[in-house]
Amino acid sequence: MPYSANHKKQSRERILLSAIDLFCRRGFDQVSIAQIMQHAEMTHGAFYAHFSSKVNLYAEAILTAGKHSLLVREGGDLDKAKMRYLVSEYLSMEHVRQEGYACPLAFLSTDVAHRDSQVRASYEKVFNGMVTRLAEALEATGKSLQTARAQAQYLVVTMVGTVSIARSLTDTESQKALLENSKTSLFAMLAD
Repeated sequence: MPYSANHKKQSRERILLSAIDLFCRRGFDQVSIAQIMQHAEMTHGAFYAHFSSKVNLYAEAILTAGKHSLLVREGGDLDKAKMRYLVSEYLSMEHVRQEGYACPLAFLSTDVAHRDSQVRASYEKVFNGMVTRLAEALEATGKSLQTARAQAQYLVVTMVGTVSIARSLTDTESQKALLENSKTSLFAMLAD
């Protein structure tokens, strides 16, 4: 008996969530299809019913991670208080340690830079979506479109860069200081 459309959709989502978790932890080259399928608790053979290649999976996993991001999950109507909350959650040690959903922008930035155009386009789509969402919220606070867009880019780049660098540091106190310094800077910008 064939699987229902809903079952196929759920299986695909399980594969995507497993892939993004493993890719964010280890990078593209250190993760095999077999490992992803084992993590998803599915058979290796089921992979090709959903994806044509590991590269195709990687590109789609990045988009899926963007859809599951804190900004999308918790965003709602973004006012300055909600933006401060999102900045605090993003710039947390829990996020640096990948406790919960990881942002592909911070966890995969150097890995994606060496991939093909399909993967880079997915990454760019997530980046632009995040910037656009924040720019719209900032514009709603009375900022000009140009100022809102510039500030949104600054917010995203600062958050992504901070988490990316914090993940590379071995000293916990240095990680915490970096996160706090970035929060202070972004909170000051949001207060204007």
